Amino acid sequence: MFSVREAADVLGVSQKTVYRWIKDGRLPSHRLGGQHFLERSEVNSLAIREGLRPMPDSTDDGQTDADVSLYDMLVRGGVFYRIGGTTKKEVLQNALNMVKGVDESVSAPLFQMFLAREELASTGIGDHIAIPHARGSLVGYVSHPILALSFLESPIDYGALDGKPVYALFLLISPNVRTHLRILAKLSFCLQAPEFKEAVLRQSSREQLLTTLSKTEARLPQDS
Repeated sequence: MFSVREAADVLGVSQKTVYRWIKDGRLPSHRLGGQHFLERSEVNSLAIREGLRPMPDSTDDGQTDADVSLYDMLVRGGVFYRIGGTTKKEVLQNALNMVKGVDESVSAPLFQMFLAREELASTGIGDHIAIPHARGSLVGYVSHPILALSFLESPIDYGALDGKPVYALFLLISPNVRTHLRILAKLSFCLQAPEFKEAVLRQSSREQLLTTLSKTEARLPQDS
């Protein structure tokens, strides 16, 4: 974990800026002894979102950026419709139960990790979309990254920063932090592309979503 001062140093910003990010919910923290402490993975995620240089990660999965294909991961994890539930906890449980490639023996601990992440700060990114994920390394739970898209039967209050109800969940399960950050960066890029974002918001068919994602991902900058 980092202190506020350490996080400010590695990000190249002032401590005041770090405190502002904590206050507005962009940088989840733990309070211990009256001080804020920050997870390395959360600092790295914020660095990507803010266009700062992410820190090198000591965990290497042997994959190159080209190997981390959102298209392949979504095919692996699946696209699902009319997921029931009226609370965040219910929809997360129901959505996780649908994900392909997750062994039943690890479903319960994965669910608890997802809940722990949501307790820090909502993963609702705005415009009716959320990206639930676990906070730390999932080595031993999954060997390959998995991405699943679940459309809810009814929108729910997800505590998103823009206050809009959420009805599209991208569940992200990564074997380690480095892979997790690369996937988040790619997914963030794709969700900024009008064609793919519109396909998600329209709850398009699985085939249309995958086709649009493939075209969007092909336009990713080479260093993403």
